[in-house]
Order: sequence, then structure tokens, then C-alpha cells
Amino acid sequence: MIYITGDTHGDIEVFSERRLGHLKKGDTLIITGDFGFIWDNSKEEIKSLKKLSKKKFDILFVEGSHENFDRLKEFEEVPLHGGTARKIAENIYCLNRGELYRIEDKVIFTLGGGLPPEADETEASPSLPSDEELEYAVVNIEEQRRMLDIVITHEAPASVKRMIDRGAAINDLNIFLDTVMHNARYRKWYFGSLHQDRAVSDQLICVFEEVHKINF
Repeated sequence: MIYITGDTHGDIEVFSERRLGHLKKGDTLIITGDFGFIWDNSKEEIKSLKKLSKKKFDILFVEGSHENFDRLKEFEEVPLHGGTARKIAENIYCLNRGELYRIEDKVIFTLGGGLPPEADETEASPSLPSDEELEYAVVNIEEQRRMLDIVITHEAPASVKRMIDRGAAINDLNIFLDTVMHNARYRKWYFGSLHQDRAVSDQLICVFEEVHKINF
């Protein structure tokens, strides 16, 4: 089965038996950004990654707005579920921006990245997708005839973000995602970053602590 949850921020307690103990071998957990376990290569971090690498299920994540992007780029890019991803461990992968994956017959589109509230959007930031990555995303969506099963992003579409938080800052990625929202068809769209568990609609779901099971 496929499961979706929100930002983990390097907190190993998120993977406790109470919250994720029901996941088993062959299952896939997708995290909507700010994975946080690739940060400073500290002893604590190495210990946590070792624990996660022993999990029986696969752990996949999109980039959030708070990641060590330079370190993530150091990991090897490998084929994964019909797309490419950066391999962290045998069962842990960072999903590429604008990529398509096919997991359990589901077409999954991923577009990680985001802008921290304190950041200056006028400066180039590795936390936001590049023009090339956005172009790649458009090509992949068009090749699917704009029909997707699941969309996984860290940021929310602009209009949805403002619906949840009227004072939220809007960046170019939010605007791009708004375009995707209005021009593609999808069954479920999960996004993190806002640290809330809230269903905006049957299709658009803001996720943080809850664990969502894909059952269609």
C-alpha cells in the first residue's frame, strides 16, 4: 500500500510504532517535504538514518523548503519506479522535481521545493525549482495528457494556500502549482509546508501529522 504523511523535520519519533507501526514490507511511505534527516551528517543523524534504513517499507520524500540541498545533490541518481530519484539508502529515496513515478499502478507526479518565509524571492534559491525543472514538469504532465492519479508537492497552489492562510506569502512556485491545479486532472493532491491536517476538498489535502492510506 501507499501511505502519505507530512514534514518529518528529522524527528525519528515520527516513525514510532504508534504512528507508522502498521506499515509492512512492500509498503511505500511518501513524505511531502522537509524530510530533515540529510542535514549536518552528525552522529545523531547517522544513527537515525541507520534506524530508518532498517524499516521494512520504502521511504520516499520530496524536497521541502528547509533541506540541505547541497548534501542531497551528493547522492547518486538512480532509476526508480519509472522515473529517477536520489538514493539515500536501500529503502530511502529523494524524489526528483517534476518527475513521474508509477507505484502500484498509480501515476504519481512530484514537485518538491518551496520558499522559507524568511527567504528573499528576488535571489536565486536552491529551495525553489529551476526553470528547467518546471519545464520538465510541464512536459511530463503533457505526456500523461494531463491525467494523474496522485500529486505530491511541498508547497500548495497559490489560491489554496491563501484559502488556508490569508496572510501567507505567495511565490512563483505557488503560482505555477495553481496553473497545474486548473489544467491537469488528478484524483488526490497532497501538500505539506503549512503544518496542518486539513482537507480543502475531496482531492486537495494539506497533510502534516496524519498518515493517509491510498485506497483507490
